[in-house]
Amino acid sequence: MRDPLTGPGQHRSRETGFTLLELLVTFTVAAILIAIAIPSLTVFVQNSREDSQADSLLSSLAYARSEAVKRDANVVICSSSDGATCNGSSAWSTGWIVATSGATPTVLQTMPQLDAGNTLSASFNGGGVSQLTFQPNGFVQAAAGSGVYLTTYFTLCDRRGASYARDIEVAATGGIQSSSTPGQTLGIPAQALVCP
Repeated sequence: MRDPLTGPGQHRSRETGFTLLELLVTFTVAAILIAIAIPSLTVFVQNSREDSQADSLLSSLAYARSEAVKRDANVVICSSSDGATCNGSSAWSTGWIVATSGATPTVLQTMPQLDAGNTLSASFNGGGVSQLTFQPNGFVQAAAGSGVYLTTYFTLCDRRGASYARDIEVAATGGIQSSSTPGQTLGIPAQALVCP
């Protein structure tokens, strides 16, 4: 069949593909876009991971408090490296559990070790905290032997340091809050967090 666009004996030349210049421009633009996107994506992933870990702790604290009220009994949340027993450490990065209190505790919830090398520590009045006990009235039990009810401060840090750290506080009344500003405490005036 004859091509109506060409005369007799003529063949239409069809060239397909890209020129070298077009390919170089395309790859250069792609490289620039990737160079801009990767740092932003990394920050997004780090922020999301830290938010997720903070939310897990907030959820566990709220769960421990509600179980204490519901069961009309003390419920403990503590650092745990094996998911079955409290390990007595103020470094909660190894994970934590929520369990009933007493001679034969029942584990109600287990949370695994934090990933990406993030750290989570708990303290009150300058001392480390390895566990919190919520009472049936929703309050936090006084520090052992002190008879004093204090606010417990959790600090969640990642590799970026204290300016990106998260502050989670549990008041003596059982109220649980998280700072919305990375790197700062909830207090007025807010203070800079310190990572271990």
